[in-house]
Amino acid sequence: MKDPVFEIPSDPKYIRPASAKLIRALRKLKLGRETLFDIRLCLEEAVINAIKYGNKLDSRLPVVISYAISDGKIEITVRDQGEGFDYKATPDPRSDTNILKHGGRGIFLIKNLMDEVGYNDSGNEIKMIKFISGGKSHGSKR
Repeated sequence: MKDPVFEIPSDPKYIRPASAKLIRALRKLKLGRETLFDIRLCLEEAVINAIKYGNKLDSRLPVVISYAISDGKIEITVRDQGEGFDYKATPDPRSDTNILKHGGRGIFLIKNLMDEVGYNDSGNEIKMIKFISGGKSHGSKR
């Protein structure tokens, strides 16, 4: 089966409808509320970053979202049309020097709520994986 793919314009008003679409598709898995919340939050954070930092709020540029459900996992990919960023250099938002700065919190949440997180080489695509088994998630890393 081909992964479902959809695009949204780079406008924040499309974030919640996009996450609602994914959550509707995941409801058939009978996942717990906490797991669905974590997935929704991570998708929304990734899409916000793609719209704001990747596509620079240019509504003509799409954000591409795809997801796959197989082999005991949910895999979600979000790609923007921007130049990307150095994901290895993202500062820890909890450190004393960064605690009052904006930026990095969404990535921090994603890394802590999903089971695996990876980026393409240019940094304009994030892949998030949540492991599930028999409708149960392995839980968040909170």
